[in-house]
Amino acid sequence: MVTLRIGTRPVIFIADRTLAHQALIQNGAVYADRPPAFATAKITTSNQHNINTSSYGPTWRLLRRNLTAKILHPSRVKSYSHARKWVLQILQNRFESDEKSGRPVRVMKHFQYAMFCLLLLMCFGDKLDDNQIEKIEEVLRNMLVSLRKFNILNFWPRVTKIVLRKRWNELFRLRKSQEDVLIPLIRARKKAKEERIRTGKEDMKEHEDEHVLSYADTLLVLELPEEKRKLEEGEMVTLCSEFLNGGTDTTSTALQWIMANLVKYPQIQEKLFMEIKEGCARWGGEY
Repeated sequence: MVTLRIGTRPVIFIADRTLAHQALIQNGAVYADRPPAFATAKITTSNQHNINTSSYGPTWRLLRRNLTAKILHPSRVKSYSHARKWVLQILQNRFESDEKSGRPVRVMKHFQYAMFCLLLLMCFGDKLDDNQIEKIEEVLRNMLVSLRKFNILNFWPRVTKIVLRKRWNELFRLRKSQEDVLIPLIRARKKAKEERIRTGKEDMKEHEDEHVLSYADTLLVLELPEEKRKLEEGEMVTLCSEFLNGGTDTTSTALQWIMANLVKYPQIQEKLFMEIKEGCARWGGEY
């Protein structure tokens, strides 16, 4: 077992399988914990108040359980069936638009946009217009692609805040752009929740068809166990950004590989087509 300090953190290399079992299995929680955030990460993660960077403990368990139980649970996913139909229509319209105009069909781009639309609806509970969707997508993408160039700011932050002041200002500007586009949506959900409580519809069964629980709704009622307080708006922005970023590229990339393999293996494509045809015939639909 060898420990080397690479950058500002120690890195442990384990060659013996017995030691690896002790470290990763028997003492996994010790080695799996997240280290303190760098100076820039404290800004982008609201001081580690998200699932990806929060230290293992009550706060991490609360955030993770909230996402898996309230949004990703199979029973909850079913409630978004109308959203999936809406997104499927968006995807079909974009494909048809490219085909009619004679432009090459950029499948990956359309997959990403469709998934982002779905995640936005799951996150904020409303169907946003194209301008809002594109604005939010642009802001989140700019932050993602710029993170690497901010790494240099973590070496002696007290010095870089003077020497690299413009780059720090750029990081703050990108963070503010996130808050500017997401906080109004969070406040809208808060206002809608207060209105439902005021009119006595919050717990009514007949109201369920009108109101779909969104990720932002679940964040509004969370209370951090260690700090004994509700989440601040900036922390909700971080969690919503994590939700949107984490689901868009991963799902669209999986769809891209599925489509590539269907093209590569025509026999699988034919089998899938027949299954779809049989399913539609069984339920009286069209294919």
